[in-house]
Amino acid sequence: MSNVFLFKPRDELTAEKNLEEFIRKCRDDLTVFGVDLPWYLATWPKIATFAKLGVTTRKPKDDEVMDAEFIEFAKAYFRYQQGHKPTGTKNEGKALRALEAALLQVTGSAALKGLSYSVLDEAAQLVLQHYGAGGGYHAGRELQRLSEFVSDNKLVPSPVLGWQSPIRRPDDRNKTGKQGNEQRDKRLPNDLALEALAEIFANNPTDERDIFTTSVFAMLMSAPSRITEVLALPVDCEITEVDRDGVERYGWRFFSGKGFEGDIKWIPSEMVSVAKEAVSRLKKLSANARALAAWIEDHPEKFYRHESCPEVADDEPLTLKQVQQALGFKTFQNRGLAPKDGAHTLNSLWAHALEHLPSDFPWFDKKIGIKYKDALFALNINQFHGNRPTIPVELHKPSHNFFNNDLTPRETLGEKHKSIFDRHGYSDADGRRLKMTSHQARHLLNTIAQRGGLSNLEIAKWSGRADVKQNRTYNHMSEYELVSLAESFDPSKELFGPIGEAPANLPVSTLEFNALTQAAAHVTEYGYCVHDYTISPCEKYRDCVNCTEQVCIKGNTENLERIKARLAKVERLFEVATQSVNDGEMGADRWYQYHEKTLHRLRELASILEDPSVADGAQVKLRGNDFSQLKRVINKKSPETLGNDSEQPEMLAEATKLLGGGLG
Repeated sequence: MSNVFLFKPRDELTAEKNLEEFIRKCRDDLTVFGVDLPWYLATWPKIATFAKLGVTTRKPKDDEVMDAEFIEFAKAYFRYQQGHKPTGTKNEGKALRALEAALLQVTGSAALKGLSYSVLDEAAQLVLQHYGAGGGYHAGRELQRLSEFVSDNKLVPSPVLGWQSPIRRPDDRNKTGKQGNEQRDKRLPNDLALEALAEIFANNPTDERDIFTTSVFAMLMSAPSRITEVLALPVDCEITEVDRDGVERYGWRFFSGKGFEGDIKWIPSEMVSVAKEAVSRLKKLSANARALAAWIEDHPEKFYRHESCPEVADDEPLTLKQVQQALGFKTFQNRGLAPKDGAHTLNSLWAHALEHLPSDFPWFDKKIGIKYKDALFALNINQFHGNRPTIPVELHKPSHNFFNNDLTPRETLGEKHKSIFDRHGYSDADGRRLKMTSHQARHLLNTIAQRGGLSNLEIAKWSGRADVKQNRTYNHMSEYELVSLAESFDPSKELFGPIGEAPANLPVSTLEFNALTQAAAHVTEYGYCVHDYTISPCEKYRDCVNCTEQVCIKGNTENLERIKARLAKVERLFEVATQSVNDGEMGADRWYQYHEKTLHRLRELASILEDPSVADGAQVKLRGNDFSQLKRVINKKSPETLGNDSEQPEMLAEATKLLGGGLG
């Protein structure tokens, strides 16, 4: 394990001395990225490059490397933060590059001691100029995190407390209308492509590349996973357990890239047979590679006897044909092997094969502790090449690009590159080539889960996601599907025309619109609102708790948790308001009255929603006497002022009842 420590500054030291000590400890004491990390190089292979903002090469020139006054802090901070919270995106690098450039522009020096609010503002502007919306947002968050860290740990003479990144999170992709449909189409897989892959998988393909591609996609469709997570699975990933109802459940043990480390993803019952078949096929594909890896670990001095290996002694001279059988390839010049009989033995060929092992052998994925001999996706070189024979004594680790390249035709190569759809003659209705990405399956499963009513916490855990807010990016339900989901809580309510269907005839005339009986509605954080927006706009904006037009649904645990959290907060505020009234503070009585009312309603609402005698699915709507401009006008109108028309008092009474009538 990495030797991670928690840095504690010394109050008696200056910021300069604390910074020197922080850098020293990160350089000499930390073992994150390995004890042999080449600290003094500008590039840490496969980890980070400490180059100036705008430099994209992994081998920067001397004038492209970060300034000498800044680079040591950058390395220390990067290593420290990745040790405490490792991430795949490593956004610290973006923030550090922008900060160095801002320091030089504002102060003329890259030294960290020049950090100020102006420098951070300039760094945020540079981030916006050099990174996209998503990358800029995350880089801005890292800038804010960095400013807090150096201030809290006394690494700068003037703390920059309270600075917040001005870069807003990009809009979620759950838009409506034409733009929303276009975005959903990009994120979700093409139906024809889905059907094609399912058909190829069901036909039990014999070509190894087809087996690999269809089996991996079947796994992606069985549980919402990233392709890198699937390709890192061990061969013994399958788990079967009996749940509390006595039902046997099947799942895979994953190492997730975003928060949940050793996590089991359970497979829906409908997909279990497909998932098991996919894993079974992949085990057969990787059998030789895993056997080779195990042999090398146990017998590194002896040649691996695979099926095509010639039956000769290890030190017996081989003919060229026997060499070809042993190695699996026919041309030797580019390998530095003499192309003549008697020049090689199995012993000499074994030494050659060991030289071509992966650099990190025996580790297939060292971070999660999986070796090649235990990896479900360990392969041999050229195993799926098609034009070249498989090399049975060399190992290959497939990447996400290796998989995605078989789903998407590479247009620049024309007919030279054929995807799995091309090989099997599938195209769309217009004859265009089909394409897909591995991540579209993850978006589809998350959307299906949202449609099925799975809670955000359950979806996040099933997807291996630490932050439930990230679910929003993967939810591609249309606006009409969202309305239909809201209607499902109470089938008697039609929120937008026929349940679950889009309005068929738009636009409509004013007369037709006024004749509609359906009211507008929208989902709130506690339930949903049944206010009729055709009469008036909302007059209790963000005060849904004290509104009689809010409907809560018994059994919605997520909304109940929000109500209880709000209750705890209001209880604390009520205590403060009470003390302020007792102290005679001016205006405190209004504050007290509002929180007293809110506290009473929250307690009543939580009590009803937790009452076991109230059935799940029941609608809860608290009584009240909401203020509205329309109600104010009605209250001023007495029956006497309405004349002798007998219908008007009845209309007044009905309107009063619709508006709550004091009862809600």
